[in-house]
Amino acid sequence: MINQIFGNIFENKQLADDFKMHKQDHNYKRLVLQRFEMEKARLRKKTDDGTDVGISLEHGRMLQSGDVAIMGETKILIEQKPEKVITVKIKDLTKNHQVPVILGHIVGNRHRPIAFGNDDSISFPIQHEAELDLFKSLFRDIISKIELVVEEKVFQPHKTMDVHEHG
Repeated sequence: MINQIFGNIFENKQLADDFKMHKQDHNYKRLVLQRFEMEKARLRKKTDDGTDVGISLEHGRMLQSGDVAIMGETKILIEQKPEKVITVKIKDLTKNHQVPVILGHIVGNRHRPIAFGNDDSISFPIQHEAELDLFKSLFRDIISKIELVVEEKVFQPHKTMDVHEHG
C-alpha cells in the first residue's frame, strides 16, 4: 500500500541520481499510469513486473510523472503513459493576435485541458489521430495562421486546468 510520495526524480537531483544508479538492479519497480489514473487518490494497479500495488493518498494529492513511493524495501517509480496530443503553434503572433482567443474558444468548447509550451505553443490531448481532421475543420478560419502537429508524449495540463473532457 502506498500512502505517500517520497519525492520526484525531476525535482530532486539526489533521488534522480539514486534512480539512475539502481534502476538496473531491480531496486525500482515501474508503475505506468494513464493521465486520468494519476488524478485519482485511490487506485489499485500492477507494476511492470506484476506486483500488486494499492494507492491511497491524502485528499487533493495527485500523482506526478517521476514520483517515487516506497513500499517496504522497494521503491516504485510512477510514470505517466504518453498519449496522443495535438500541438498548435501560431505562425506570427504579432500579426495574428486574435488567433489565441479563437483557439481557446474552440478547444475550450471541446472541454480539453491545455498545456503551454515554452515556444508559445499550446497542446491538448486527443483519443485518435483521426481527430486531427476534426480540429483542422474546426480551425478552418485560422488554419493558414497556425501549425498543427500530432505527437505522442506525456501530457500534463496547466495547473489551473480543471476540466472534464468531451470527445
